[in-house]
Amino acid sequence: MSQAMPYLTTRKHHRRPSGPVRAALLLAALGSTAALTTACSAGPGGVELGDDWDGSRTFALAKVDGLVTVVGINPDRAHAQSLVAVPQHSDDEDAVSPHIARLADGRWMVTVPRKDERPDRRYLVNRKDHTLDGVTAGDERLRRILPGKTLVGEAAGMPDARTASGGPASTVLARDPADWSTKRELKVSGTIGFAASDPASDTVCLGSGSDDRTEVSVANLTDGKVTPVAVPDGFDVKALACKAGRPVVAGSDADGKSGQVKVSVDGGADATTVSVNGGRVDAVQAAGSSIVVAAAKGKDTELVEVDATSGKELHRARIKDLAASLNITPTKAGWLVYAENTVTRVNLATGETKQFDLPGTLQDS
Repeated sequence: MSQAMPYLTTRKHHRRPSGPVRAALLLAALGSTAALTTACSAGPGGVELGDDWDGSRTFALAKVDGLVTVVGINPDRAHAQSLVAVPQHSDDEDAVSPHIARLADGRWMVTVPRKDERPDRRYLVNRKDHTLDGVTAGDERLRRILPGKTLVGEAAGMPDARTASGGPASTVLARDPADWSTKRELKVSGTIGFAASDPASDTVCLGSGSDDRTEVSVANLTDGKVTPVAVPDGFDVKALACKAGRPVVAGSDADGKSGQVKVSVDGGADATTVSVNGGRVDAVQAAGSSIVVAAAKGKDTELVEVDATSGKELHRARIKDLAASLNITPTKAGWLVYAENTVTRVNLATGETKQFDLPGTLQDS
């Protein structure tokens, strides 16, 4: 699944734990990963590169000493290490974060924005040869990749077209991942602030509009049809997921006074609305028959799983001293909660958490 993320700006990072808490977490991480870290070797710019390609179940991007690297995440061993450096060029656009996405066929693609209206650079992660392979994929720029079942959607990071009434619009390209040819172009009004997809469907979910109002729509990559989806009036969308082409919109209840984070679900005709009382929504994902929400409350983060239909709470875990999360991802070993410089593996069934360090500052996951 592809988690919704604003694309045009760099991530707003939050401070990680410090002092005794930070030291204790670091010692715990070192204690469990000593065997893996001994395999590291010096790479470009002196960045330490590891070799845990086989154990890495998912990938992220991090900036290490000024260099962007592809980070392999081993959720079983609660460990992360830089595996390969992303090539640096003088025309890289530092104001926009690079992006990494897993395609439906299992390949991972990295895109790097460039300055002066130049097309993004693209690379495929070569797990066999432990390298990044360059990809020629047209002249588009500043686009977020949305993997579908047979096609890939690419959402523009800023308005680049006009609606029939003359207003600003953003394009979404439907691309064939076999040769990256463009099959069709879709148009969505306004600026796309949220975008999510599910490799089980060729329909992607989008949130666009202004700062004070988000309009949600679904875009069918196979026929080019864009359909607006109704959300409750006044609902402030803070996160978006896409389950088989059905939007899952999440927001915080501004009037919420709950003593603990409480998640409620409203299954509408075209979208599922997730309202969080007593906490700030940072991320949402739809997995199987459930929905998982990461909500910040004070200096901690609550990870709450609810039934997607009834809204009944299924599991809950608290991550102490994590004031904000940037993304959440399911793995067989548990949920991964990403922060600026750390990842926390969460077993929702037991409530057990294990935090470990990223090798640098998270850019995308």
